[in-house]
Amino acid sequence: MDIIKKTILSEKAYRLMERGLYTFLVDERATKKQIAKAVKNQFSVDIKKVNVLSRATKTKRIAKTRKETEVGGGKKAIVYLKPGQKIAVLSPKAAEGPKRSREAAKEPKTKNSMKDKDVQVISEGKEG
Repeated sequence: MDIIKKTILSEKAYRLMERGLYTFLVDERATKKQIAKAVKNQFSVDIKKVNVLSRATKTKRIAKTRKETEVGGGKKAIVYLKPGQKIAVLSPKAAEGPKRSREAAKEPKTKNSMKDKDVQVISEGKEG
């Protein structure tokens, strides 16, 4: 039985990954111990604990027909890793500093770049 179906990658999941919590969609028959063992074997990390919750299905109407189908649902597992551990494949990239544009990279940076340029201020508006 395939225990881990897929990784859930959403904004909330990425915020949790920064704290060492990873979210997976798992088989509905899987237990917490089986999920922990599968994650440990697949990603070579130590598991602190596993929380499991069931997601309800939603009915969705198919356009231009009278048919309805169920979407979503399944079992979701939130896996807590021991401190200092992470899954490198799934972790979001570290935020880098702002990058300079090509034009800015070509010309050298100066402290007082505004002093070198002529600045003209034109006031517009109603007169009298």
